[in-house]
Amino acid sequence: MATFVKICGICSRGDLEQICALEPDAIGFVFWPRAKRYVRPEQVAGWLRSIPEQIRKVGVFVEPPPAEVEAVAIACRLDIVQIHLISNDWKIDRSLFQGLETWLSPRMGEGVSRNILSAVNPEPSVLLADSFDPNTIGGTGKLSSWERALAMKNEIGKPVMLAGGLNPENVRDAVAAVQPWGVDVSSGVEKEPGVKDIRKVKQFIERVRK
Repeated sequence: MATFVKICGICSRGDLEQICALEPDAIGFVFWPRAKRYVRPEQVAGWLRSIPEQIRKVGVFVEPPPAEVEAVAIACRLDIVQIHLISNDWKIDRSLFQGLETWLSPRMGEGVSRNILSAVNPEPSVLLADSFDPNTIGGTGKLSSWERALAMKNEIGKPVMLAGGLNPENVRDAVAAVQPWGVDVSSGVEKEPGVKDIRKVKQFIERVRK
């Protein structure tokens, strides 16, 4: 099965249009106001005509209130909600937004147990293995622990999306080492935070698929 490719942290209509022309499997928008790549939902909603139907739209949130997820998902016509966890006691029930797929990104600092799946009801369909930083969420450029990602995949038995420090130069090695369901890149294909290097995006997608 081909490795799923997500390009995340898109911050402009121009980047979005060029990236969609390269046909990744998914594109991601960060809706956490503290992130360097934060975009307002109303911005993304205005770009919708640039997004082909076959490319899945992912909204990235950090422990959001359910009503916020519902409102953004409707406005931006999201297909997937990607939720990053900070604490161990946060929970969400998806009854407000049935029909959306949910991906969960647990904190990887101390490893991950199957208990983390209870944070989302129903259970998340994909787990994101990102690099651990005690001060922020995602987009750090720091390489994630491939060993922990592999352990999470084998022990929990859910599809794993590998993220954290990936770029065109190391993604083949990462896929070979972890054999993830998918790969997720943001800072590794940028000129600067929030500005994509389309040449690197093209290289990344080609190297995963070839």
